[in-house]
Amino acid sequence: MPLTTCAALCLPTDMNTEKKAIRQEIRSKRDAIPQEKKKELDRAILQKIASMPQFRSAEAILCYAPIGSEINLLPLVRLAQSQGKTVAFPKCDPDTEEMQFFSLLQGQKLIRGAYSIPEPPQDAPLFTPDEHTLCILPALACDRLGNRLGYGKGYYDKFLKDFRGSTVCAVYHAFLADTLPVEEHDVPVQWICTERALMRAGTKKENASKGEARIDLPARARALWSTLLSSFRKTDGASPLHQPPVLVLSTFVLLLLSGLLQPYLDRDSRYAGVAILQILIFLIPAIVYTKLRGESFLSHLRLRLPRLSQLWFLVCVLVVMITGGLLCEILTGGISSLSDDFLLYERFSAQPTASVGANVAILIAYAILPAFCEELVFRSVLCAEYEGRGVGVSMLASALFFAMLHFSLPHFFTYFVLGLLLSGAFYATRSFPAVFALHLAYNVFCLFGQPYLSAFYVSAGSTPIFIFCLVTLCLLFSAFAAGEARKIYHLYAKAGADSSYTVSLPIASLPMALFSALRSWATLACILLFFVFSIIHLFS
Repeated sequence: MPLTTCAALCLPTDMNTEKKAIRQEIRSKRDAIPQEKKKELDRAILQKIASMPQFRSAEAILCYAPIGSEINLLPLVRLAQSQGKTVAFPKCDPDTEEMQFFSLLQGQKLIRGAYSIPEPPQDAPLFTPDEHTLCILPALACDRLGNRLGYGKGYYDKFLKDFRGSTVCAVYHAFLADTLPVEEHDVPVQWICTERALMRAGTKKENASKGEARIDLPARARALWSTLLSSFRKTDGASPLHQPPVLVLSTFVLLLLSGLLQPYLDRDSRYAGVAILQILIFLIPAIVYTKLRGESFLSHLRLRLPRLSQLWFLVCVLVVMITGGLLCEILTGGISSLSDDFLLYERFSAQPTASVGANVAILIAYAILPAFCEELVFRSVLCAEYEGRGVGVSMLASALFFAMLHFSLPHFFTYFVLGLLLSGAFYATRSFPAVFALHLAYNVFCLFGQPYLSAFYVSAGSTPIFIFCLVTLCLLFSAFAAGEARKIYHLYAKAGADSSYTVSLPIASLPMALFSALRSWATLACILLFFVFSIIHLFS
């Protein structure tokens, strides 16, 4: 049965009568949704809530157990618990008509409670929410101003009067109205999530019976105060302190400023100075950023070690990085662009020698630290921040910022391709240490393998033969890597590994989704810095 929008419902004059009429009509329409269609809609809503910055930064989630044809968001429970979050469900008291939340511990099951609503067992601990809690509310319908239409008992409205956290209402798009009848005790939600979109609720709610607009000052004041208190813990699209491009911009600025110190790094202290600069430029900002994001954000950084079964996949990707990087250099700069010199960020040069001590210092400053710091910022942190908009958006955003980091127009395409390969390996292995090792191995090749590459080129005696060998190796190991990735994802599917950290995104929607994700003043500043200093460096 096709769904119709509740905005087109004919509303009676009496408030109770019109609410009752809307409830009956919406419930019958919702009950008529085919089960397969309902599962598809529920899954879309679940993915959007899971991608909310408020969900990812929350320390606790207040959920509900669906009854009848309500939206089923119970899979969020396992996701939240796997991220170390507290998950709580409500218990309703029919005598007092009040509701309290109780934590559902891992291994516990919901039991039937008041009104036949599943609730935590008797021994479940009472949970007291705070400003770091996200409450997911059910509803028959909701309007764009955040006003819910529930079942008429008012449990959630009483609870929300003293609630200081974030609120989101889950509702089917067909039951999203422009306005709903409102009573004095109704408390609007902050966010509305349908299968089509996640949207911020309006700041005003209208009295539909009298046509007068009013502002719910107490509720809005509490929401504003809660936002201010938690601004250093949550990531909202309007919060400039937590936009990922702000972290990138800070590394760009610090890296550019480090160039002023280059003349003061003499030969004896050069490597130690470069190492210290990288800690100041990348590591400290990344630590501060993750600290501001809260402890729950650490679970998104994928700090676990890779599996031994993934080793051959990483080797294949490494060969693709080396051969693909060389081909990109030849494509953009010609065969003459290949050289034995190694420049870090186009500023700090490294010259391997016969001295073991000097080579160890070079290895630390030019291979180990860059690999660790760059992967922490551009893969671990940035991918965690952007993947809620889709893995494609996450990979492209990470690769774009990574390519701009080096402030080189001739090498931009090469670094962009390398960034995509590292991002792909990051998601395949789900391990930061894996891509750190991959990046480290690539840096080691660039530092110490270029002379052998030059020797191979000379022995080949022909540029076409040399390029043919690179293309053959690149294609061959790309096929190997793709096959290994398929095996890895097959094992993930067989083990039921969680993949709800991202949302499905059609390829046609990727450009607009990427633009929406990156749209900020900080991104614009990063792009301007890249072009200005790349052009200066190109003509200097």
